[in-house]
Amino acid sequence: MDLLVVGIIVLILYAAVRLISAIGSGLSGARYRAYRALASRYRGRYEHRGLVDPPTVSFGHHGSSVRVGLAPVVAGQPSVPRTRVVARFGTGLPFRLELFPVQRPSPKQTPRGTRLVRLGDPVFDRQYVVRANDPEIARELIDTQAARSAIEGLRKLAPPAGMLVSVSPERLLVQIDRNLGQSVASLDAAVREALALHDLLRLSVAARMAEGISIVDEPASDPLEAGPATCKVCNEAIGPDEDRVLCASCRTPHHRDCWSFVGACSIYGCQGKRCVPS
Repeated sequence: MDLLVVGIIVLILYAAVRLISAIGSGLSGARYRAYRALASRYRGRYEHRGLVDPPTVSFGHHGSSVRVGLAPVVAGQPSVPRTRVVARFGTGLPFRLELFPVQRPSPKQTPRGTRLVRLGDPVFDRQYVVRANDPEIARELIDTQAARSAIEGLRKLAPPAGMLVSVSPERLLVQIDRNLGQSVASLDAAVREALALHDLLRLSVAARMAEGISIVDEPASDPLEAGPATCKVCNEAIGPDEDRVLCASCRTPHHRDCWSFVGACSIYGCQGKRCVPS
């Protein structure tokens, strides 16, 4: 009799566990439907660990590795949900940029080698702060109708001051301070606009670096007039006492730490992976 009671209790507990698991899976599937739809659309990888941690979606796009998800919550900081689209470039880009609404607080440390860029459009300049290490690339990129459309599309998805576009030599980061995973359309729109900026960025930098290659290969008529070499990663002069290296393939100079940061030559089309002391 005792064994029968124990058996019944075990069966009831097992059924309860299965029921809770099924309910949890159903709720999770409904809650994260936007991420599943995104993974299906881009033939990406959907990753979800547990019922509490938000999922992520990873996929490849034009040579870059893209990851979409909520930013981790940092202890001691406001726990505002932040949806991030991060595209890590297959080949480093010697370009840095930050773009955000004027209402957003400026970062404590500005990206290395960047300066304030004005586009000459009074409306845009009143709405956004733009910093870049190469103002010409920044203007060429943002002045296009496609880029303006993508930026405006991202702004509409975000609360006031809740948008950030950041470019470093290794990645593009688009952040919206809102949980876009609650809407299939919103998450899809954010990724679509981020990828549009990614493609425009690579085209702009490629065109600029293609022009830069001919300039680098052309020797200066007078070494004194040429001035100090400029690192193509941070766009800053390489001082005589600074540690620098040369690309073993095209002999372009870099700061040693800039080379280590990118992991390869910064000149578009070179693809050099080895450096030598200068």
